[in-house]
Amino acid sequence: MTRASRTLDSVCLRIVDCEHKTAPVDTDGEFFAVGTPAMRGHRINFSEARRISAETFAAWTRRMLPMRGDLLFAREAPVGPIVRIPARENVAPGQRTVLLRPDPEQVDTDYLYYLFTSPRIQAEVQVKAEGSTVPHLNVADVRAFELPPLPPLPEQRAIAATLGVLDDKIESNRRAVALIEDLVAAEFTRLVTEFEPTYVPLGELTDVVKGRSYKSAELEQSTTALVTLKSIDRNGGYKADGLKPYSGPYKENQVIRPGEMVVAQTDLTQGAEVVGRGVRVPAAAGFETLVASLDLAIVRPNEGMPIEYLRGLLTSEGFRQWCRSRVTGTTVLHLAKDAIPTWPAPVVAHREQQRFASFARALLDRMDSLEAESHRLATLRDALLPELLSGRIRVPVDEAA
Repeated sequence: MTRASRTLDSVCLRIVDCEHKTAPVDTDGEFFAVGTPAMRGHRINFSEARRISAETFAAWTRRMLPMRGDLLFAREAPVGPIVRIPARENVAPGQRTVLLRPDPEQVDTDYLYYLFTSPRIQAEVQVKAEGSTVPHLNVADVRAFELPPLPPLPEQRAIAATLGVLDDKIESNRRAVALIEDLVAAEFTRLVTEFEPTYVPLGELTDVVKGRSYKSAELEQSTTALVTLKSIDRNGGYKADGLKPYSGPYKENQVIRPGEMVVAQTDLTQGAEVVGRGVRVPAAAGFETLVASLDLAIVRPNEGMPIEYLRGLLTSEGFRQWCRSRVTGTTVLHLAKDAIPTWPAPVVAHREQQRFASFARALLDRMDSLEAESHRLATLRDALLPELLSGRIRVPVDEAA
């Protein structure tokens, strides 16, 4: 069958613009207004969405009630991210988004989702959004967006199913990692609550090493990479895609060994979401050496304290709030030089530290394995996606079904 090209409007039952105002927050609400900040990576980050009441949800969805199978597309700040409405159907379009309802007789919704995440379509979207002070697409631009020729529906479903298997496993791993994080954090909280810790300035227990300043010319292909501020997730945790290949000089003590802790020293977010966050850095596939950038500090325990216990300290809410109270600056926030060493850290007996370390070590190793597997799966998915969408690789339709 010949593939036919068509506009996005022609393959959707409806395309509906969002409300052009900010949804009021209800901290006890069971619904979410999902705007562009919560759509990074083409998945909904609910910690970035606005929690809203049932009344606000009804008002924000009066034009069309979102349902599973719908897609939410960001048309400004930034342009391009697309996410799927979850099975709970508790999501309302936030500002600068457009709600799409694909016509199931013309296009598979998951195929359309993967099509819009592809490098080709994302590049075309960016080109069409240029030409103004703030890159954006009008709703008319979204409707008129021309799609590449579409394969028959059975083939669309087969392609989406193939990519979906990989994404399902990645999501399963993500949930398992989150569970491990919660288990380790809960055990650490129990430990420092039940065993009457003494409070010692962290500088007496650790060494703090400043990261490396670098020049843009040194960011070139290498087996060494810089761990940068982009390696710190604003909600906590480590992001491997924040690494930058680096060919410049560094000191031996600026090398981060697998499992060591770094703390963000600066922040570009308005809400101080990154500064002071402690993150455990795993081994990196594709790089032999990891070096801390100037925006980070490596914190190493003195002899006797297990690294797992130090991780508990640096990821605790107490340490986070201490750091947030010791920042300066407006556009760029900077952590005070003495913030880390002066924090009064809760310290339990060495025996209890070792017990916690034994508990946490196996779980953290498992977490590293899951995240490494997810990275491999995502690399495979990203390599397959353009090949499947272009037809250069074909999926047997009957086998996929």
